[in-house]
Amino acid sequence: MTNKKFEAINKQDIENEKDGVIIVYGILTTILLLSWWIFNLSEAIFKSRQPDRIIVGITTLIGIILYSYYLIFGDKKSFVTKAELIWMLIVAFFVRLALGRAVSGHPIDVNCFKAWMNIISNDMFNIYEKNIFIDYLPGYLIVLALFKNIVSIVSYSISEELLIKLPNIIADVAIIIMVLGLKRKFGSRLKRVESIVVLFNPVLIMLSSLWGQCDSFVSMLFVTLFASLVYNYHILTGCVTAYLLFTKPQFILFLPLVILYWIYNLWIRNNTKDVIKQIISFGILISALYFLFMPYKNILWLPAFFAKVAGEYPYYTVNAFNIYYAAGLNWVKIGGMYNFINLIVLAIAYILVLVQFGLGLNKTNDKIVQIKYLMQGGLIVGLLSYNFMTGMHERYAIFAWLFCLMLYLMSDDIILLRGAVVISLLLFMNISKVLDLSLSNIYFVQREFSNFLVAIANIMILIVLLYVITYNLLKCKKKV
Repeated sequence: MTNKKFEAINKQDIENEKDGVIIVYGILTTILLLSWWIFNLSEAIFKSRQPDRIIVGITTLIGIILYSYYLIFGDKKSFVTKAELIWMLIVAFFVRLALGRAVSGHPIDVNCFKAWMNIISNDMFNIYEKNIFIDYLPGYLIVLALFKNIVSIVSYSISEELLIKLPNIIADVAIIIMVLGLKRKFGSRLKRVESIVVLFNPVLIMLSSLWGQCDSFVSMLFVTLFASLVYNYHILTGCVTAYLLFTKPQFILFLPLVILYWIYNLWIRNNTKDVIKQIISFGILISALYFLFMPYKNILWLPAFFAKVAGEYPYYTVNAFNIYYAAGLNWVKIGGMYNFINLIVLAIAYILVLVQFGLGLNKTNDKIVQIKYLMQGGLIVGLLSYNFMTGMHERYAIFAWLFCLMLYLMSDDIILLRGAVVISLLLFMNISKVLDLSLSNIYFVQREFSNFLVAIANIMILIVLLYVITYNLLKCKKKV
């Protein structure tokens, strides 16, 4: 057998494996989505007298059926055309709008965002001087204020619940557009099923349209940061890094990755001017945001803010199905040890990151290889922090899923596709359970056997992906 024939057969086997993964994902997702729909939206059809709820309930059921059909029976090898992608984007956008309008969202989160939006739209730069509860940085609040002011200017009537979801709904669509560009950059086209998996991913839809959180917007910023590195938009890289730091407090967990990337390139004197552009743009924007929102005569307000957020949830876990939930420690106070545990976990995560940098990079000037190891580092930090850091919320595994997806786009590795699929399914089961209870004003998830299995599965996927990363590193090291 010639090498070309062997490569062709091997490539076909890989494609068949991918098809199998997507089919299994489709079946499991169908079961989960239909179960969730029965318990949450079926009542809208049979008991509700509100036309909007009835329409959304029927539309959601149709969407689940179509999504499942494409995943299980759709052509796995065909590429999406421009016309198809445009239609998918339009459908995905309006499905999210309809769901966002019908479901009020997580009561606490939605009410907080509504209050902050109304305050910051009238008095933007003094919000942190007011005697109110606020545990979010201004990055996302600026966007909410911008949307509210635009709606006011055009005199368009829209509910505040839908308004705070709108940036995330748009972010979901932006993510697939950037994914399309990245796939082409790495030498392949976006397949029809891949576009459906991202555009109609139940986790993204639930977070952006039903829950009302800002995770989709933050995910879009992460993808933008990744794309800016790939496309050499150096000023954008620095600005997005700064904006992420002022948008999601949890980004502080991943900021050292970017700093390591800068230090590494300065150390080997690779693209020094480009890295300096990134650092300067980062410094300018972060300084501007820091001083614009600084409370009067409180120069250390940002470190104090991060310290406050870090101490806000002194519990082993806050509804995140991780090792602490499996041990029956959900919403159990940990005392004064939580920061110590988190620092140890973060230190272990970055020791592993440094080890993989040391094993794999070998002073390489190849930017794509560097970005790949950066994404692997993000996956390591995301998985370890979600499973072992205290005070974790149910939604925070979204970042591990995102880094796994980015790695798949770069490598087209079937194992990473499987990892992203499993993380997505486990995350869906976690957040759907929490959201379902919150709509009845219940914010504590009891220890149930099904949730216990999800927690164990989260730990297992962590172990598997760490093994895969280590195995690939050692394999590359032997080749060198």
